[in-house]
Amino acid sequence: MKKILLSLSTLLLATSIAFADVIEKNYQFTDPQISEADGFQTITFEDALLTGISGEPMLPYFSVSLLLPPGHAARDIEIIPGEEVFLEGNFQLWPMQHSQPISKGGSGIFVLKEEVYQKNASYPENASGVLTTQYLNGYAIAMTAFTPVRYNPATGSVSYYKSVTIRINSTVDEKATKALDNLQSGADVLKRVSNLAQNSEAINAYPVKQIRGDDYQMVIITKAQFADDFQQLVDFYAPRGVLVEIATTEDIYSSMPGQDNQEKIRNYIIQEYQDNNIQNAFLGGDIEHVPYRGFFCEVQSSSVYTDNNIPADLYYSGLDGTWNDNGNNLWGEIGEDDLLPEIGVGRFSFSSQSDLDAMLHKTISYQESPVLGELRDPLLAGEWLYGSPETWGADYLDLLIGERDDNGYTTIGIPEDHNIETLYDRDQTWGASTLMAEINQGHSFIHHVGHANSNYTMRFYNNDITNSNFSQVNGTTHNYTLIYSHGCICGAFDDNDCIAERMINIDNFAVAVWMNSRYGWFNEGQTEGPAAHIHRELTDAFYNEKESRIGMAYTIARIETAPWVTAPGQWEEGALRWNFYDCNILGGTALRLWTDEPIDVVADYQDALPIGVPSITVTLTGNGSPAEAIDCVFMMDGVVYGMATTDASGQAEIVFTEAISNVGDATIFISGYNCQLEELPVTVIPNGGAYVVYNSSTINDENGNGNGIADYTESILLTTEMKNVGTVQADNVTVTLSSNDTFVTITDDTEDFGNIAGGATISMEDAFAFDIAADVPDMHTIIFEVQAQGQDTWSSSFSIIV
Repeated sequence: MKKILLSLSTLLLATSIAFADVIEKNYQFTDPQISEADGFQTITFEDALLTGISGEPMLPYFSVSLLLPPGHAARDIEIIPGEEVFLEGNFQLWPMQHSQPISKGGSGIFVLKEEVYQKNASYPENASGVLTTQYLNGYAIAMTAFTPVRYNPATGSVSYYKSVTIRINSTVDEKATKALDNLQSGADVLKRVSNLAQNSEAINAYPVKQIRGDDYQMVIITKAQFADDFQQLVDFYAPRGVLVEIATTEDIYSSMPGQDNQEKIRNYIIQEYQDNNIQNAFLGGDIEHVPYRGFFCEVQSSSVYTDNNIPADLYYSGLDGTWNDNGNNLWGEIGEDDLLPEIGVGRFSFSSQSDLDAMLHKTISYQESPVLGELRDPLLAGEWLYGSPETWGADYLDLLIGERDDNGYTTIGIPEDHNIETLYDRDQTWGASTLMAEINQGHSFIHHVGHANSNYTMRFYNNDITNSNFSQVNGTTHNYTLIYSHGCICGAFDDNDCIAERMINIDNFAVAVWMNSRYGWFNEGQTEGPAAHIHRELTDAFYNEKESRIGMAYTIARIETAPWVTAPGQWEEGALRWNFYDCNILGGTALRLWTDEPIDVVADYQDALPIGVPSITVTLTGNGSPAEAIDCVFMMDGVVYGMATTDASGQAEIVFTEAISNVGDATIFISGYNCQLEELPVTVIPNGGAYVVYNSSTINDENGNGNGIADYTESILLTTEMKNVGTVQADNVTVTLSSNDTFVTITDDTEDFGNIAGGATISMEDAFAFDIAADVPDMHTIIFEVQAQGQDTWSSSFSIIV
């Protein structure tokens, strides 16, 4: 979520911190905004969320997220008001209405508690919501919400305080001390903590946990029979900055403690997080392969909705506590939760080998070979939700576009200059055939707000989800797409099989989805709602925070939403908590989303690296500007020696986790936010002396078709340039060309290059000659070995495609 810069005309923050057991923050308020509808008024301030208990006056609330000292928990809260200002007039404030499941529609009930509106007393009795302490990667954060407004319903008077000081009293706490076991100090963690904490300077009180050289980034948990299949993801992600290890459920169940298999898996994830600093957990299988944890939640709406078996993979992402402290097996009860997840989590919900094969192919193809020209073309599909009060999905979806500060928080979503297509019931009539045709035109992301069920969403039924119906969304004609839906139960992966699973398991269509395993919730007649809140924050994570890996992006969205889960109205009602629990990712945790067309990257780096240096610096520009959030991975002989991510200036320093002990060819792989994988060649050279390597070549096929490209049956003359990447002159250099490829015959393999000064290059015209076989396969790669002989012998290589 965007850090809000507050002006004097709105809300000013001033902070004073006492690192004993008292944390204070002062808030100041001016310029209340008053609106009127149907004989009721609402009063709010910029950056305030209008909320309250159903049937009671709706008031503007501000979130509080204050970092506590290490090992502390919040004990109590003091609210110290400043000067009180009374507004002119007689007010009847709008009563908060129920949240409703989207599939149920509106309640048809206008709720107003007469006993509250007739009371001659200051409202609310308590100016703040429930005070909780949550832990984010070991950092203790006190969370609540408060209102500066006072209201007397009987007299109609309204006042507000021009300033409010929030004082949190904290104390050393066993759970808070235990949370320090999860402490991490990486730059990405510090960024998340700083974005959430309103007193981010307090982060300096925490110890620093060093990252070790043998850490890895993601664990894949699957059954032993599928472990070999996932090896292709291990190989795929390594040069892209994600080191992956595979753990089988069989090994976990036999080695880890826990009351059931779910707890054993979670304990294993906690172990790997604490010992190896993993950032993501990837659940490889449907529930018969990797079990889910069913959460408890209850919503007080027009009727009471209760479920004690909500499939929630958040259980494997929030690593503090047990989620069941009192042992009653109502997992996720209030006070036993972890609302600030530490890692990203996603699930490949497959049952069969063919399902897995399809998902693996789509995951790799989407990231490796995107169809260009449509990566900034999202589709927004919004349905009519309810008629009294009128509630449209379109009104929620509009908040995903551009910078919006509606409803008390600021998000920066889809850029307004992107090619945004909309299908809105508010504006036009559309059905399944219209949407299907539009999807087959190619869209980068589908955002949906509307009604759903286990076998129905976006006006599609299960039997509509076929390869033939989505034949153009095949990864080559058009990209596989991603989908986020507010609809109810469409992501119930405990069912056999829900429509979300159909979308990701077929060969075509979706590569990943966010869908609800139980109800999605909306607020009647408002543009704020439980499902909408998390959706906005996810879009902000993609476009503003520039976190394109979908698992971590969703973790960020939950973190930014968490302070409101315990706000007045939300705490008592529970609908935001419900959606916080039941919206899951069905797709690869480390999948990188394309939010735009790939950038053109220019790299500045040292391409000759002496043995023994501790690091190498890479500076990247993309489309002429510093390229931020690009992963840089240094690999040699299949071993990752170090990785780093570019900062806002486009610079990354790769610090080697172990010394490079051999000379030879290495590669810096770069990839990242809207950046395709590129390879930067590096030659590791002795620390001093001469070192001669192949630099470039030009094909002369004048005896063939003369197009400058090696083709079958041609006799090639190769003009070759050699470079001395060392510091002193190489004397009497003789270069020999060889290849083990059976489709090439070298007819001239030796050339004298003479003396080559340190740092210099020498090119020899038609230095070598070779013939290409008639039966060489199309697009075949021929690898040549180059050996340079002077006062030493130096080896390098290159390849050509025939």
